[in-house]
Amino acid sequence: MQTTGWKWQRKSTAVAALSIVLLSGVVPVKAQDKPYPELDQQIQLLKNQFNADAGKVRLLVILDPTCPVCRRGGTIIQKNVMEKFATDRLVAYIVWVPVLNFQDPARLQRNAQRYTSILPPGPRVAYYSDPGADTGKKYGPIIGEPYGVPAWDVYFAFGADVRWGDTPPTPTYWMNQSGGGFADDRLLDGPRFAEEVRKLLAKIGR
Repeated sequence: MQTTGWKWQRKSTAVAALSIVLLSGVVPVKAQDKPYPELDQQIQLLKNQFNADAGKVRLLVILDPTCPVCRRGGTIIQKNVMEKFATDRLVAYIVWVPVLNFQDPARLQRNAQRYTSILPPGPRVAYYSDPGADTGKKYGPIIGEPYGVPAWDVYFAFGADVRWGDTPPTPTYWMNQSGGGFADDRLLDGPRFAEEVRKLLAKIGR
């Protein structure tokens, strides 16, 4: 269990690093450097896929590929959730964002490629690159991130009936590893997160 001091120390680091994300421009990337779909400020590609997968339980995981704790969190989700529930009624979207270190779009893509084995891509797992951290910026206020920090190192689960309208939907259940003063029961716990996903899967077809 992380201590409160550790949480706030990590959050302070994130706040400082965020200034780089917010102030830096987006550098064009050559097509061959884009193995993952790149999200813009509207994150429309993610929204479209989310709604296309209506009727399924959907996970949204927002990670920085340079963050070891984030990568550990992705492994927790893979082992406790994706491997446990081998059903096409469960899908996951992994969004890579640059928060801890400066990463232009090309570097973010390259860093992300190093860690695709965390949650192996396939019919149930889709990866996105988000060089502006816009997914996190939209979800920061939704989950109550302080100081305008984007949501990152977060793990969202959405029920099968959730739709994405004019604004991103509130997660049905979520956990995090990013500190920020959230309650201890929000700290990522693989078995507990898996149990909440199981409950959401059980509701499908009722």
